[in-house]
Amino acid sequence: MKCVRSYIGLFAVLCAGMLACTSENGDVAGTVTDTGNTIATGIVTRSDGSRAVSAMVRIAREPEAGDTVVKMDYIETKTDSQGVFSFDSVLADTFQLAVIDAEYNEISYKPRATKNSGEIDSIKLEKAAVFSSVLYYENVVEPSMAVGSHFEVFMPGTPFSQSVFAGDSFSMLIPAGSWWFGFCPGDPQIVARLTDSGIADSLIYRTWSMDGKIKSGDTLSKGPFIWSPTVEVDSLIKLEEKKKKEKKPAYLSGVVHCKKDTACSNVQVQMITDLYGFDFVEGDSVGFVAQTETDKSGRWFLPVPESVPYDSLRVEYRLNDKNGKVSLAGLSRYVRASELKNLKDTLSIGTTELMPFSVLVGGVVLVIDKHDTTQSTDCLSNTFVNSIVLGLKGTSHFIRGVTCNMLEMDYLPAGSHDIVLYSGDPRVIKTLQEADMDLDDYVTVTHVQLPKNDTLNQQWMTFAPPTLQSMK
Repeated sequence: MKCVRSYIGLFAVLCAGMLACTSENGDVAGTVTDTGNTIATGIVTRSDGSRAVSAMVRIAREPEAGDTVVKMDYIETKTDSQGVFSFDSVLADTFQLAVIDAEYNEISYKPRATKNSGEIDSIKLEKAAVFSSVLYYENVVEPSMAVGSHFEVFMPGTPFSQSVFAGDSFSMLIPAGSWWFGFCPGDPQIVARLTDSGIADSLIYRTWSMDGKIKSGDTLSKGPFIWSPTVEVDSLIKLEEKKKKEKKPAYLSGVVHCKKDTACSNVQVQMITDLYGFDFVEGDSVGFVAQTETDKSGRWFLPVPESVPYDSLRVEYRLNDKNGKVSLAGLSRYVRASELKNLKDTLSIGTTELMPFSVLVGGVVLVIDKHDTTQSTDCLSNTFVNSIVLGLKGTSHFIRGVTCNMLEMDYLPAGSHDIVLYSGDPRVIKTLQEADMDLDDYVTVTHVQLPKNDTLNQQWMTFAPPTLQSMK
């Protein structure tokens, strides 16, 4: 009886025939109809001339019109210790013949052979192409649609197929050429249940055209593939590949000590990317915002930011006492943007030792021209006062005030710092930045050394607001 398949009408029996049975002589057979007791035999040699031992030899019918998109039924045997194989029956006078030597990654495929032509008497293998991927499935919640984890992957219309489990990666040895890839649930009872539930055959048996022509010895990796009764295969592949291409976040890491060589846990950590506090546009001060804390070993981790303005960033630390008040503070080194470029792992920025915090007290005097040393800096002689921002570069400490008033900042990390001054009017700063002005034209920098566990009285600092002349 001739076995006829159609792509539309008989998909339900496609994977039902995939479960093989064992013949009396140990050969594995698919669902086939013999044409008689004709014997087919041959010898298989590898590309180096040695005999191919334990190579799989498969015979399948020539595909008909509907078979070109489905998995073919086949009978299978293996070569013996001399590379010899034999079949006690064949499927038809003409058939497909495939030999797969998995140990040596070699293969032979004859899409049309005849039992009397001598084509199968001596078969020499060549290097196989490899198709690799991983197969998942969409977990459909309805009981009638549960598909389990066993699937079949195959090259439609050929004898090349294998069983896989969902979530496992797989590799198929295939001949050179342009092929299609197919996959479907491996349990025929599940296939029948899916069909009975009204799911179209074309959604049960999914196919995808391999990219271009694959050459002998090449490897084509694609996917992952997802069996789904609702979503098209190409759409699923594109979605998964997009996820794979999404950059995994790199991290910054550091260690904090409270005393020399003593790790400090529960230290609050904040990454500072806005070194000059220009994002400080409202309110009277900027607050410390903890983004993470150190663990028992004093270590912390934070994802690398998407952008690093002004070519560097810094990390600030503070430790609170039992009453919630700051007791110790510290700062990391400056981390250059170039260190973070194309970073794919974790960058350690070293160890920081915390110290008792410092306090800064000072005032700002307005001068019209900072280069004119003859004008007075006495606040009583100034007719106008200006809004200013005062802060420590690379920290969370920025306050807004006016010239001629004394300002105080506390809980500051002790040590060497740059005090920055600029206009407290955000509209002025925005205009200057949009004009690509140099920072030196509108930011005043003064260097200070803050003592630990003490107060620095900076007295008066001068600030010259940007003028039309300086903006030209």
